[in-house]
Amino acid sequence: MPKTYAPQNAVAPPADRLSSDAQPDWQSLVLAHLQRFRQYAARARAARQQGVVYIRFSMNRAGMVLTSTIIRKSGYFTLDQAALETLRRAQPLTTIPNGKPDIMELSIPVEFFLSR
Repeated sequence: MPKTYAPQNAVAPPADRLSSDAQPDWQSLVLAHLQRFRQYAARARAARQQGVVYIRFSMNRAGMVLTSTIIRKSGYFTLDQAALETLRRAQPLTTIPNGKPDIMELSIPVEFFLSR
């Protein structure tokens, strides 16, 4: 039987900075803020409805939602409405930082999955 050898370990190049030092970007902060306000509708949970709703919204510098729309439905009206209600509950959102336009538009997924 021929001998086999494990591949040699390669040394990773040094990182510019440690990941724990990385500052989250503004969009990540907005998503994290929205996540805190996401609520699974009781009716949808009872019916075991699951899915992802994709929403697009615009907001002003102060974090107020100006417009919102569903760009891809989950297949369940209750989940779709819960995604839009997340935006309403979460206001004001994380303010737009200096150097970005006064009005920003974002498209995000809002996930609704039951744990097993």
